[in-house]
Amino acid sequence: MTNALFYWIGLISIGTPEKTFIINFDTGSTDLWVPSIQCLSTCDNMHFLENKAKYDSYSSYTSRANGATLRISYGDGSYVNGIFINDTVTIGNLSILNQAFAQANNISGFSSSTFDGVLGLAYPSIGTSGQIPIFYNMWQQGLIPDPIFSFYFNPNPNVYPGGELIFGGVDSTKYLDSITYVDVIIHAYWEFMMNSVQTNGKTICSNCRAILDTGTTLIVGPSNQIALLNYAIGGTYDHEIGLYTVDCYTRLLSDFPDVEFSIGNMTFKLSVLQYLLILKDSDNYICYTVFQGVNLRDNRGNLIWILGDYFLSRFYSIYNVNRNQIGLAKSISYSYSQIHPKSLFGNSSNKNYFQNIFQLFIYVIIFLIRNILFF
Repeated sequence: MTNALFYWIGLISIGTPEKTFIINFDTGSTDLWVPSIQCLSTCDNMHFLENKAKYDSYSSYTSRANGATLRISYGDGSYVNGIFINDTVTIGNLSILNQAFAQANNISGFSSSTFDGVLGLAYPSIGTSGQIPIFYNMWQQGLIPDPIFSFYFNPNPNVYPGGELIFGGVDSTKYLDSITYVDVIIHAYWEFMMNSVQTNGKTICSNCRAILDTGTTLIVGPSNQIALLNYAIGGTYDHEIGLYTVDCYTRLLSDFPDVEFSIGNMTFKLSVLQYLLILKDSDNYICYTVFQGVNLRDNRGNLIWILGDYFLSRFYSIYNVNRNQIGLAKSISYSYSQIHPKSLFGNSSNKNYFQNIFQLFIYVIIFLIRNILFF
């Protein structure tokens, strides 16, 4: 997988002969979709069309008609509509036969994305048309030894590959210490009970519901709880962007508290450079926390937290369909720290220099919440 700065992407191929697509692997949705060759004026704009791979069922002799429809909306207002078709889908050395996926003929809100489509890895119950998801077909077709998949994300954007997705098992070289398992409480999203979120001596939530979502970049929670969390950190709400800023010029790194997520029998901790997004606007740096307040609910109406890629890039994650459990362990890349400008954090003695400054554009923030679904 490749670290695309605000999400991780990988390659799949579809059809015979094969056509390659850049895909966002998303545990927050179920269906697989890619742009159709028929996606013209209804698919964002010409920039999108010129830079995306497109599927043509007439060019694949293994394609089969399906006829079901896809209609999916994402939390930032983007949406995808399309028609399902069946064809061979290949991921790495696994070829899944007669896999249902949507050839999208109406796409809005993805014109700036670097991926072509999305491959969902959530439970079948939240699929749009009752199709068998690709992971379940892998298992049913005997392509993988166990109904498990696992993610490793490397937060360092300068390394390749930037991550790893394993179907059928785990990679013990990508995590440290033991794995903590928790039960999935609703078989829809990968939802579980989180004991608490704490920072700076304050308990932000207790017995809170959370979802692991590889398709969401930020860490999202109910607005009032996220406000408490950011205020405890020393954040100020930026109404234009919808995130919280912190003073990273005069405050020392040691002034920022850790944020602790209690899950199962373990505490998963993020330190300041693991939860700050440092951006450059003209000649100034702006520091945002990655904690965003949105009142999202699961399919039973419960308010939820979403632990996105800023969390998952520090902790190896395992998804066990047979046992309906999620596993988490400290990643081998847990200690990676973004290299910050020497002018920040009270001119601290840190001799490193920030190497990965990104210009602050609104579309960047759009990427951050791309795959938060309406529940």
